[in-house]
Amino acid sequence: MAVAAPVRHCGRCGARLPPGASFCGTCGTPVLLQAVAPPPVYRYSPAPPATYPTLGQAKLAPVLIAGVLIAVLIAVALVVGGIAVSQFARNSHPPCTVNCAPKFISPLPEEASFRSAAYDFQVNYSSRWTVRQKDANGITLGTRLGTVQVTGSKSTSADQALQATVAGLSTAKWQDVTLVKPLKGAHIGEVQGVGAVYSANLVGTSQTATRVRIGIIAATQHSVTVVVFASDPADTKNFPNGLAEGQEVDYLCTEFVWG
Repeated sequence: MAVAAPVRHCGRCGARLPPGASFCGTCGTPVLLQAVAPPPVYRYSPAPPATYPTLGQAKLAPVLIAGVLIAVLIAVALVVGGIAVSQFARNSHPPCTVNCAPKFISPLPEEASFRSAAYDFQVNYSSRWTVRQKDANGITLGTRLGTVQVTGSKSTSADQALQATVAGLSTAKWQDVTLVKPLKGAHIGEVQGVGAVYSANLVGTSQTATRVRIGIIAATQHSVTVVVFASDPADTKNFPNGLAEGQEVDYLCTEFVWG
């Protein structure tokens, strides 16, 4: 079945054009101009709308990041400041001279004890030391290098007891006794006292003199005064006070028990 040719009209005057006509019979317009097909029109599906953060969200993210950075900086500053303050406090404290707490030192290997029958105080000392003499008033111990003597008396002044101990040293045995320096923070048990370090020449049985250091500590409680007398060969190179057994003597003073 033949398909009928489409009916054409002049694009200028609208007159009907016969099939195969090259010109409009009415206005003379060429038909070829009418045959030019209009450009194709393409249709595309619309692109999805882009999602952009709202104004509030765009401003919120930088604020959060800045807040986190500021918090980290503050934390670092606090840590550094705390370390600096602790170092300053550690280095700025003056040495204790009055009402000082007992020192924390290593305990002696083992303890032996002596209790005064006259004044009821107790002395705890290393079992490696030997007892040279003891009575109701006190005890004299032989240490690894020297001697330690603990004696009680009825007195109300620790200063007087310390001075009396130095004055009572036999000049035939203890020569050239000279004050080196006071002992800061001297104590016997929980009682604060007075103390001093002396240098002297100790004359032995062979009449040869040995350079020694003497440490004396005295404290008073309830009209009872206790004096701790320690002597060691002088060793000023390795020990600040020259007493090689100063730590052991300090521990004896710390473990002392008043009656």
